[in-house]
Amino acid sequence: MKILKFINEPVCVYDDYIDDVNLIERLKKESLIDKTIAGQDSFSESQQKLYEIVNVTFINYCAENNIDFNSLNFSNLQKGRLKKYDEKMVYNHLYEPHHDMVERSYITAIYYIDSSFNGVDWVGGELTIYKNLTFAEYPSNTINVLPKQNRLIIFPGFLVHRVKPYFGEKPRTTLVFGWNVEAPTDKELKWI
Repeated sequence: MKILKFINEPVCVYDDYIDDVNLIERLKKESLIDKTIAGQDSFSESQQKLYEIVNVTFINYCAENNIDFNSLNFSNLQKGRLKKYDEKMVYNHLYEPHHDMVERSYITAIYYIDSSFNGVDWVGGELTIYKNLTFAEYPSNTINVLPKQNRLIIFPGFLVHRVKPYFGEKPRTTLVFGWNVEAPTDKELKWI
């Protein structure tokens, strides 16, 4: 695990995240979808198994960073499949800097299922996380995470980030998990 402290916000990267080769292969087969899908109603058996593993990492991440995980609820699962970049993809929202709060994700975990990244040839598709969006500090205001297979990255969803254009021959596939802050009920609020 690599822990990157970035503007006092923890960004954790876990390589060789899953030991279960069969689970990895099932996730690869399931990731053969046509496009990015925001949210879904239910998990497959393989996604449920991965969620259980990631949820333990999420709880540890919160505990290590003094985040009350009891106030957070799982809120979002997104499946992503990026194909090789071409000019038609210039308006894809993933390539624009954004945060995940609009997707109800205070904490975001991205699991890289597959990509053409092999550690030798550059294929793009990096996740770039920004400290700020001014170019005065560039490139020291960014962290770039390569799309390595079987890698998990977990970070605060309010950090602005983007995906750089991907040029690999096989699709860059991911599962993105999000946890949202549970809003207090009127009974829990103290009115003055």
